[in-house]
Amino acid sequence: MQVLELNQIVPDPSYIYYRRNYAAVAKLQMLSKTIDIKISFTIETGPLGDKMLYVDIDPGEDIDYPLIPVKSALKTYILKADDEGVLPCP
Repeated sequence: MQVLELNQIVPDPSYIYYRRNYAAVAKLQMLSKTIDIKISFTIETGPLGDKMLYVDIDPGEDIDYPLIPVKSALKTYILKADDEGVLPCP
């Protein structure tokens, strides 16, 4: 399983300055197919600069793959994109 890209990244407005909320469509390559799933994620910056990432997959999405590796791969991809400055500012 591999995350290919994030499309349609839309920041959700938030009044808490240390939390950034986003909605996106993730393109995942499974064993023999490629699927698009809707996700939402929150990046929360702690007081010492550490980042906590919460990823939610929309309930209507049917993924025929274990969720823990999917969420782990999404978290790695999103944190890398955030470090590179690819994510839009809210």
